[in-house]
Amino acid sequence: MSRRSLMNKGKYIAGLIAMTLLSTCILFGCNAEQKGSTAQVRSTPDTTGQPRSGAGGGKRELTVVKESKPPAEQGIAVQRIHLINGANIEKWLSDHELEIQVTTVEKQATATKEAQYIYHRFRFDLETGERLSIKEQTGADQREVIKSFLSPDGKYSFIQTWKDKYKAVNEIKKMATGERHEVAVDNYMEVGGWLNNDSYVLAAGSMKDRGEIWNISVDGTRKKIELQDPDVESFTEFATGNGKIYYTDAKSRMKSFTPTQSRPTLLAKDVSTLSMSPDSQRIAVSTSRSGGQEDSRLLIYDTGGHVQGLLIGKGDLLSHQSWSPDSSKLAFAVYTEDKGGMNGIYIFDTVSGKVSPLGLSYYPVYPLSWNPSGNRLGITVDDKEKLIVTHIVDFKK
Repeated sequence: MSRRSLMNKGKYIAGLIAMTLLSTCILFGCNAEQKGSTAQVRSTPDTTGQPRSGAGGGKRELTVVKESKPPAEQGIAVQRIHLINGANIEKWLSDHELEIQVTTVEKQATATKEAQYIYHRFRFDLETGERLSIKEQTGADQREVIKSFLSPDGKYSFIQTWKDKYKAVNEIKKMATGERHEVAVDNYMEVGGWLNNDSYVLAAGSMKDRGEIWNISVDGTRKKIELQDPDVESFTEFATGNGKIYYTDAKSRMKSFTPTQSRPTLLAKDVSTLSMSPDSQRIAVSTSRSGGQEDSRLLIYDTGGHVQGLLIGKGDLLSHQSWSPDSSKLAFAVYTEDKGGMNGIYIFDTVSGKVSPLGLSYYPVYPLSWNPSGNRLGITVDDKEKLIVTHIVDFKK
């Protein structure tokens, strides 16, 4: 799906949310169904030097819900919000620096032609507001896309260099020395993950079937992993950790297997997405709307396939699950047509077990993005005037 298709879908959903939400709120350690009186407070002034979106500019009014009884524990608290107009996050470079891509209109849409856009990358500093242009690739390099995946202990990186959209060159890099080992496998898919500190699992894909699954050691050697499952033709959901491989089959069932156990174990049914926490201790699972179930639901499983606690989210659409780097928080987006349901961005705190809504009618059109320390969250939404706007939310420590 193209960026513009994602943006149009996000615009439709964001419009529905705007009509159904009469006010917005930031709740501290409470759930979406709690009620109370409201009080007006002002947000922290934006000093990044970036213009604000929306009419009026300057400071914005936020609504805070006051509970009739104070919560026993405080959940997520927002310190401030930065705005970056016309841009999405490509990646975080540090806790306060990030690479952004700015989208601008080159030619306006006509009755017969769609609008044309141009894209430029910048290095942006949240603390100073400084924006430095990144040199664009030229020639053959312009078509290359490089993806890297750091091992859990940070000592190695699995690197994919896509020369085109059909094949990639794979390498293992030792971070301390920069030494690289090329991995001689045909690769058609971007599906894989670190099994442990010493091996990376790659579901290479194929033009005709699901392709081979490879166990790649940090010295660049590889070995095929057998999977005996006739109900999986391709991997749409795939995760690894603690020596196990997790996936969903064609019947929306979550299963697991290991390099030495080719027959998978059934863990859950009616699964639409799964997301492994960085510490490989929890799996966020969203269920599909089937079997008479009227809404999608988000649950936390342990790696053995056991549900941990109650559901943490439900709605017509659940998407963009994103774990913080330390695995203490899970951010996710919910859309519900019913105005009394969950809508917007929510944060699940694994320590307190609380789910806190993050107000302001957010619904993302790009993946949610945490900074390395997990105290900032990037949310990119559609905007009528700026095309897209990225909100960087700073959480109180």
